[in-house]
Amino acid sequence: EYYIWVAAVSSDGQGSYSTRVSLTTYTVPGAPTDLMIYPTSESCDQLMVTWTAPSNTGGLPVTYRVYGNGVEIQSLIANDSTMLSNLTADTEYTVTVVAVNELGEGGNVTGTGRTRPEAPSVSLSVPSSTQLRIMLTAPTGSFSLTYKCNITEIDMSPKTVTGT
Repeated sequence: EYYIWVAAVSSDGQGSYSTRVSLTTYTVPGAPTDLMIYPTSESCDQLMVTWTAPSNTGGLPVTYRVYGNGVEIQSLIANDSTMLSNLTADTEYTVTVVAVNELGEGGNVTGTGRTRPEAPSVSLSVPSSTQLRIMLTAPTGSFSLTYKCNITEIDMSPKTVTGT
C-alpha cells in the first residue's frame, strides 16, 4: 500500500500538502498448496479434491478453477474443496487447481488420484448341502484385483482375480 500527498513548489516556496491519498496495488494470487486427491467411499466414479488457499491472495478475493486431465471441470468455486463426479471407474486423473482473482489466473498445484474399481458381479450356487459356490465376474478393463469375501461369520482368505 502506498500513501501519496503533493505540495506545489514555486520560486516563492512550497505550498501546503494535499490530503493524503492511499493506493493499494494488487497482483494475481499465488499457488494453492497441500493438494489431496482421493476416492470417495460412496462411489467408484468420484474423487474428492482438497487444498489450502494460497498465502498470497494478491490482495483480492480468490476463487478456484479445477481441471481434470487438462479439461476445466469446475470454475470459480469459492471453497477449498470439491467433489469431482461422473468420472470413469478405476482411472487415474491428473487434477490441477488454479487460484484466480479479478486480475486473472495465478499459481496452480497439480496432483493425481485414481477412482475406485467397480464391484464384481456375484452369483451363488449350492451344489450340495455342504458346499456353496461363489462365482465372481470381474468388471471390464485391464487390472489385477484382490477380492475379500465375507460369508456370515466366516471370513474367507482373499481371492485374487486377474482380468483383461
